[in-house]
Amino acid sequence: MTHITASIVPNLWFDREAEQAAQHYIAAFGGNGRVVNTIASHPDSPSPQDVPVVVEFELAGQRFVGINGGPQFTFNEAVSLEVRVTGQEQLDRLWAALVDGGEELPCGWLKDKYGLAWQITPTEYYDLLAKGDSEGDARLMSAVLKTVGKFDIAELQAAYRGA
Repeated sequence: MTHITASIVPNLWFDREAEQAAQHYIAAFGGNGRVVNTIASHPDSPSPQDVPVVVEFELAGQRFVGINGGPQFTFNEAVSLEVRVTGQEQLDRLWAALVDGGEELPCGWLKDKYGLAWQITPTEYYDLLAKGDSEGDARLMSAVLKTVGKFDIAELQAAYRGA
């Protein structure tokens, strides 16, 4: 079998706001990103000349492509982007930046103002699961399922302990 060397680049379909979304995400990540390239529309494109067809950008080292393809496709929660953060301060800051203009969802998820679903998950959550305590895991999952909006790390840790 041949080994395939490849990178996976998520392509995100927007109506007309790929460039604004890229800038919003870069700002939300504290400037840890950049627009790599924009491709202007070509004469035969249904997209207006003032809107690039493609916006290639990076967030925290991950490459993305934003496509201004029109209104026929929209995001839904079937696909989400998970960001693993460390500590409540990072979680709070990123959550506030991404949820602005969007909405809070159950289980530590949010939908941003462009309709893209995000999971802002503390690494502390995975640290608890790695302990291998099935009763603690069950209590933790119960707390997660009851959460609407962002996670409170201290509450997750207390639930895991049974406090």
